[in-house]
Amino acid sequence: RAILGSMERFIGILIEEFAGAFPIWLAPVQVVVAAISDDAAGAYAEEVAAELRKAGLRVEVDRRNETINYKVREHSLQKVPVIAVVGAREAEERKVALRRLGSNGQQILTLDEALVSLAGEALPPDLKRARS
Repeated sequence: RAILGSMERFIGILIEEFAGAFPIWLAPVQVVVAAISDDAAGAYAEEVAAELRKAGLRVEVDRRNETINYKVREHSLQKVPVIAVVGAREAEERKVALRRLGSNGQQILTLDEALVSLAGEALPPDLKRARS
């Protein structure tokens, strides 16, 4: 019983310390793949999400019929560390546009580059040190 209380307090302290904006390695949802439209981009979004999951990331896909600005704003308010935006052009070129929490810009990478980058970022600090 005392252990559970200690864990609850610890989680509360973490939430308060990070104001809900957890680092990518600690966030419950690390990446949201947001499709601009539900046609080819929607299928590509599912493919991107599957690849990210294979790399060990916690991913959700947003294929709702909403504007991309609405989706980005909503997931930013939910404090998701990375939003991967994919549209018809990205699907054709096999790329993703990454938007990081707290940044207005986006980074366009190939799917393979994004996988390597995000998989490295998602490692807890102690595992990053162990691999270097």
